[in-house]
Amino acid sequence: MKLQIAAAFAASMCLSGCVSQSEMALSNNVYKIDVDAQGLISMAMAKGQIQQRVAELTLAKGFTHYIIQAAGTQNSTIYAGHTPVYGNTTVNVFGNTAYANTTYTGGQPINIPTSQTSVIVTMFKAPDVPASAIDAAQVLAASKTKKKKAPDS
Repeated sequence: MKLQIAAAFAASMCLSGCVSQSEMALSNNVYKIDVDAQGLISMAMAKGQIQQRVAELTLAKGFTHYIIQAAGTQNSTIYAGHTPVYGNTTVNVFGNTAYANTTYTGGQPINIPTSQTSVIVTMFKAPDVPASAIDAAQVLAASKTKKKKAPDS
């Protein structure tokens, strides 16, 4: 029973986590956005929110369109400890002789997955919008539509 509780705790550590993000201005219309996530659920959420965050930042800075100039992701794991180790000894007695057998369980490592993503975007506003630029307002409208449909699914 204790081993099952430890395994459930280890699984919850790997699944849950947190997401943090930061922005840095490289010039008037060029920004670097860094998103760090820990845990499988947080990593999945972060990947889905990067495009939305870029669109929000574009509009907040007074621009209407953007182009992602560079993007990179690095995935790794963090060692968070190990599951408890339990020993179980059984003793069989035959006459004056005792035979003991000890088995050990547990001790598996707990690794938390992490992801670091960096995106560099160049932002534009009319009349200097390249044909390949992404409309930030359309990205936000599409993400709001997806959020409204998600609970019904």
